[in-house]
Amino acid sequence: MGRPAKIRKKKSFMFTTKHYSFMSILGTAIGVLCLAVAVMMLIFSYRKAGTVEAGLGGVGLFSAFLNVIGILCGISSLQERDTYIAPAVVAIAVNAVLVTAWAVMIIIAVIAT
Repeated sequence: MGRPAKIRKKKSFMFTTKHYSFMSILGTAIGVLCLAVAVMMLIFSYRKAGTVEAGLGGVGLFSAFLNVIGILCGISSLQERDTYIAPAVVAIAVNAVLVTAWAVMIIIAVIAT
């Protein structure tokens, strides 16, 4: 009796279906949109020497609330499985920077008046 033949294990590959999460793309889009709004508001305020309409302040406040939603979208997309995390991290970073920028601008405006 000879030695039993060694059973070879099949080389197995596990293919994943990584995809971009809708929430991370939404959070990134919100961040880019709010960044554009912030830049436009700074340009308008600079051109009018700081005397802008109240509606522009409302747009800024709405943009700040959208940034909070963008952060929540980024955080929720990090919890999904088999998704790329880079867009979620970008969404969280951009929206967090913009929220702090809005907070600083509001504090400066309250202190200056």
